[in-house]
Amino acid sequence: MDKVRLALVLITIAITVGPILGIVLAYRDNLPGLVVPPELDQIMNDLDNDFANPTQPGGSGNDIFPQPLSPEDIQYDPASRTFTFTTSFKNPLPLDLNSMSGNLECDEHRFALGTISLKSPSKIKAGETVTASFTGQWSETALNHFEAEHAGEQSIAGSLVDATINAGGMTVQLSDRISLGEIPIIT
Repeated sequence: MDKVRLALVLITIAITVGPILGIVLAYRDNLPGLVVPPELDQIMNDLDNDFANPTQPGGSGNDIFPQPLSPEDIQYDPASRTFTFTTSFKNPLPLDLNSMSGNLECDEHRFALGTISLKSPSKIKAGETVTASFTGQWSETALNHFEAEHAGEQSIAGSLVDATINAGGMTVQLSDRISLGEIPIIT
């Protein structure tokens, strides 16, 4: 009886472990592929590339905000260091964009300036250009940075870093910088 019991235990282990071991061996060069389907990985890479390189050949170099911002476009509250602006915004993604937020950074010095996000998340269709409202907040150190490194300048080249977007029902953290072009310095 013990031999039959041992044989059944070994068969059970082989039936359970065999397929798992086979799958692990099949994915040995791509273990994240066990958890993240290749299709989802491809969509995430496409999103990263679309935001990192938003322009098509012959584009202006800054398709996210097709029209540059001017100081008159921005409302600023010095007490809270918050700003809001409404501008033309192009969704460069192949998916509908629901929300976007991230950190602002000075391109010249790679200095963290604060945060920015879509003020009222709404569905922006793939490739569509809309008028969108954004809100953000300068950090205390950003104001010091403006005074020390950009005294007398009207604007600085800035980028969105560590952006989190919700597009097509997926939330993705982008690793690439998104150029925002010239950002007026409002203090």
